Amino acid sequence: MEEQGAQAVFALLDAEVEWFVPGDAALVSWAGARSGHAAMREWFPLLAGAGERKDFELYGMTAFGPDQVLVNGRFVFRMHATGAVYDDEFVMRFTVRDGRITAYRIYEDSLALARAYRG
Repeated sequence: MEEQGAQAVFALLDAEVEWFVPGDAALVSWAGARSGHAAMREWFPLLAGAGERKDFELYGMTAFGPDQVLVNGRFVFRMHATGAVYDDEFVMRFTVRDGRITAYRIYEDSLALARAYRG
C-alpha cells in the first residue's frame, strides 16, 4: 500500500481496532483476529500480495443500530500462487465510534477462499 493511501486508511482506523477474517491462518495467511495499527500494517500486505483484484462491486450499505454499518457486495480475485479465481459475495460489518472504525468482520465463503488460495 502506498504511503499516502496507508495514511488515509489508518486515519479511519481506531488505534485499537479489532479486525477479524474467518478462517485458518495456517491455510490463509490473512485470516484470524488482529488488533491495533501495528497488526493492520502487517495484514494489508498479506492480503494485497495474495492475488490480483479482477472485480469489486458494492451492492449497498445499511446502518444497523447506533454504531454498526453492514456493507454487502462482490469481489473477484485471481490468486497468484494457484491462478485460481475466487469469486464471492460478502457482507462486511463495521463498528464505528467517533468517526473511526473500531471493529471489522467479514462474512464470506472462507472454504472457497482457502481452496482458491491453496489449490
